[in-house]
Amino acid sequence: MDIKKSAIGIASRILRFAGILAVIYVSMVFYLALTERRNAFPRAISHKEAREAIASSAKPVTCTTPDGVSLEGWTSGDPSTPLLLYYPDANEDAAQFLAEIQGLEGVSLAAFNYRGSGSNKGTPSQETFEADAKDIAECAAQIGGKKPEFIAGRGTGAILAAEQLDGAQRLLLIDPALSIADAVGAKYRFLYPKFLVRADVKMPAEKLEKTGERATMLLDRSSSRDANHMFKSRFGALKSLERGEKTFAESLRDWLSQTR
Repeated sequence: MDIKKSAIGIASRILRFAGILAVIYVSMVFYLALTERRNAFPRAISHKEAREAIASSAKPVTCTTPDGVSLEGWTSGDPSTPLLLYYPDANEDAAQFLAEIQGLEGVSLAAFNYRGSGSNKGTPSQETFEADAKDIAECAAQIGGKKPEFIAGRGTGAILAAEQLDGAQRLLLIDPALSIADAVGAKYRFLYPKFLVRADVKMPAEKLEKTGERATMLLDRSSSRDANHMFKSRFGALKSLERGEKTFAESLRDWLSQTR
């Protein structure tokens, strides 16, 4: 009888403990669902060191969207050379890209921060993310006096870069995300599974499959290994480069040399 009571007591404690864990888990999932916009479209913090590094080599420029939001950006390099437009990851200050590839020859550069990121006002969202990317492409063409010949993007920024591809432009996808849902799911894993993400921004598969040799994937950071493997599984015919022991600037230089 004592053994039976003891077993019932243990089972009761286990069930009570499992119930507490279930409540905690559901609460965390519910919280992440409520804050999805912030998680799917995060605000990039200004990178002080990167901005200081490009202070003497990059020119500050502004892109004003149709709804009146001013997006900060920079241009650098010889304006007589082909233009490379860069789309940063959602939580990346565009100044970091310019700081990493200082001294890159053969191209001029343009990069902007999204609304709500860096010094920009506004709130990033599903409605503004892709619309701002299109405005940025138009601003880059006006500022540089020519349409970008090269477009590059990192992470979720690679989605935006691919969406802007037109004509004979060359595209570089750096550790690309298949979708916002994949990016959020990879960050929170079982706490907020991919299928719960409502944000519907994803790589334009049909357009990417038609680009042929004009598109290249750069496997850059080891932390993106799993995401890169998924991307290669989806777009196996896409050309790819591995950074390996090279610097990011050297990898970019390799890509540019292969496009000419």
